[in-house]
Amino acid sequence: MQLIELFPITKKQRQTLRENYKILQQEVEKVGKAYEKKSYKELLQCAEECVVVAIADDLKISCSVEAYHVQKDGTICLCIDANGLPTMFGIKPSYHFYKCPDGSVHYGV
Repeated sequence: MQLIELFPITKKQRQTLRENYKILQQEVEKVGKAYEKKSYKELLQCAEECVVVAIADDLKISCSVEAYHVQKDGTICLCIDANGLPTMFGIKPSYHFYKCPDGSVHYGV
């Protein structure tokens, strides 16, 4: 049995789900880049926030922003998750980065 047989959807539906993922990915990256520019102090106070992005008059998505860990050296670990559109298997894109006390940003551990 093929995977496609387990999830019987049309080719058009699959394409829509892929396009939805791309939209979510683009928007979560925009929100992520905007949060990278925030000061260390602002991000330190941001335990969890929800950002709503209007794509069109009738289409809005949300991005949850969470400062989920502060490392021993003071580096803040942030995760931004996108939601609001259906995607294949419900998998939604995320954006992760680390903000250091000196204001620098990096993306790896």
